[in-house]
Amino acid sequence: ISIGHNILVTITGILTLIILPLKDSFLLILAIFSFGLVTTTTFFSSQLKGEGMFAAEARWRLLTRTLGALSVLAFISIFTPSIQIILAGTIVGYGISLFLLPANCKLKFFFKKLNPVVYKSLGSLLIIDIATLIYFKIDIVMLRHLGSGLEEVGFYSAGSRLLEGLIFMHLPFATVLFREMRTRKSHPSDFIPYILNLFFFSVISPLVIIPAGWFFSKEILHLCYGVNFIDASPLFSLLLISFFFMIPNLVLTQATLAINREIFYAKITCVAALANIGLNFYLIPAMGAKGAAIGTIITEGLVMILIGAGIFLWRRKMDLKQ
Repeated sequence: ISIGHNILVTITGILTLIILPLKDSFLLILAIFSFGLVTTTTFFSSQLKGEGMFAAEARWRLLTRTLGALSVLAFISIFTPSIQIILAGTIVGYGISLFLLPANCKLKFFFKKLNPVVYKSLGSLLIIDIATLIYFKIDIVMLRHLGSGLEEVGFYSAGSRLLEGLIFMHLPFATVLFREMRTRKSHPSDFIPYILNLFFFSVISPLVIIPAGWFFSKEILHLCYGVNFIDASPLFSLLLISFFFMIPNLVLTQATLAINREIFYAKITCVAALANIGLNFYLIPAMGAKGAAIGTIITEGLVMILIGAGIFLWRRKMDLKQ
């Protein structure tokens, strides 16, 4: 059903672009088609994780991304590099991966009207994704318009990308832990101590990475971006402070979703996005990129407080029911 739904959405998007007289309609069609293929491979990842086949899921994800990357490299080597060529390479790479599906995955299409309850849950997750996207990207956009120049935008973007990379490195652990959280949620007396243990354990990673990042910030920036970005070292060091909140927040986020509080978390992400926008309006004109980094730190701290309070209230509500 998920794949069938994805196909309908992809076809609808492509037909809409064909009908509308847009300037870059072909580029947008390629983008929608490529994202549709990537989403299809993600569905199979979800199926494998749902069956507890984490090793097979990891191999499948490695296969799809490797084929996608190799295909893009081949296309830009043969043809003149452009966005269209990159998207075409992505389509070919991920398309080939669908012919190499794991034995447990079958490519079947079902077109069925989903239960409204499903759409309600998906709506909350969609709001979460949109608000999170705004929160993570709006500071760069506002820095471009409220800051003092493109140089600090580039420095800030470089630091943000490195921070996102650190977060992505921790996502597989969050995925595995989510399954265990779901099995414990029916017993709050076991669930809360488990979450607290994970919360305090998650602080270890930032305590190691942040000082290392401060000490080797220039070397990291030089290795990743070249000598021109070494001056971004102070800004990157400041951004690293937010990482102290981000990883524990990752644990709290998974815990919130495990107890089926998607709507509550969607509200938190909206509050975080609005708070970050407000902080940027105030801090960027006065402090530039440093102000945007401080806004990120404050927002992450706010998110931690709100999610933690939500889990505490859930526990209290469960105790009253008992």
